[in-house]
Amino acid sequence: MEVSGGVVVGTVATALGIAVAAARLLGATYAHDVATVCNAESASGFAASRNAARVSQWTRDHLRTPEGGRLLAALRDLPLDERARWLEERSRAAGLTNCPMAKVYDELSREWDARRELQRLCSTATFPDLDTLDEAGRRQVIDEWFELHAVTAQARSLRARLRGTQKPAGRAEVLRDAADGLGVLTCDVAKILATPLSPSCSP
Repeated sequence: MEVSGGVVVGTVATALGIAVAAARLLGATYAHDVATVCNAESASGFAASRNAARVSQWTRDHLRTPEGGRLLAALRDLPLDERARWLEERSRAAGLTNCPMAKVYDELSREWDARRELQRLCSTATFPDLDTLDEAGRRQVIDEWFELHAVTAQARSLRARLRGTQKPAGRAEVLRDAADGLGVLTCDVAKILATPLSPSCSP
């Protein structure tokens, strides 16, 4: 019986497809999925700080086991400040010696804390009477806030820069730059610092 070349080619292609699928199944391990999660940022080509949704979608598309899917779901359900340690523990249990994504989550958590801290500093709700104080009074209440509430390294660095800037306009600029750097859209306290206290009109 004569077999056409097209049938042979089709048969070979089918066999190759089955072989590839089998190889994927054999390589579909939970440890492989943990590694996929741990290397998601670099492998996807997206920065988690700017494209978290794309990193997450890429990760889902490349997981191969139900256990890997549950790992990702559990990770996303955690508060941001708990993800780094949790993922680091799971990666070590899976035999990995390094998990870059755990470090990414740690950095994101620190950045989030710094942003929330700066939002409070920039809010007039934190300093309701700031616009009624003179320059010395404004410096004092803001520095006292740092003393009592500043926790992050970014806040401590900002305090030092504010202390080292004498002119009100310069201090306002330092605060605005810090807000811009952390994605804080408005900083009403900086606006007040840039506005001198109007002299009262006493009779």
